[in-house]
Amino acid sequence: MDPGERRVGVALSDAGGTIAQPWTVIDRSRSDVVAEVEKIAREHHVETIVVGLPVSLSGREGPSAASARRLAEKLGSATGLTVEMHDERYSTVAAERIMRQGGAPPKKRRHRRDKVAAAIILSEYLMGRSPGVGESGGRS
Repeated sequence: MDPGERRVGVALSDAGGTIAQPWTVIDRSRSDVVAEVEKIAREHHVETIVVGLPVSLSGREGPSAASARRLAEKLGSATGLTVEMHDERYSTVAAERIMRQGGAPPKKRRHRRDKVAAAIILSEYLMGRSPGVGESGGRS
């Protein structure tokens, strides 16, 4: 998940936990994020929820990180699932770059950015957990 103030991007992985794909965006003003994620987790047999942790470039946590941690606690309590936090630095910038390179028009990028960022966060998390991946988490 890519938790934002207004929207929360959601991605899912395949059953083997190797490929992440953008899934949906939850509008916080229209939906209960915890209830929506609980429903998605149940329908798709989710085993672990990964929540992006917004930290500054220096690694410091601010109000957004505190909000993401509170959301993670609520999700863990509501679903009974393991909730992992994962550094989300650069995920939104990377999502924007990927969509721009793919030729997506600005209006479509705005509506898809959060779920693409969630897929990037999940993909990085999955690479770090892959068997045979070194200490660098699969990055060169």
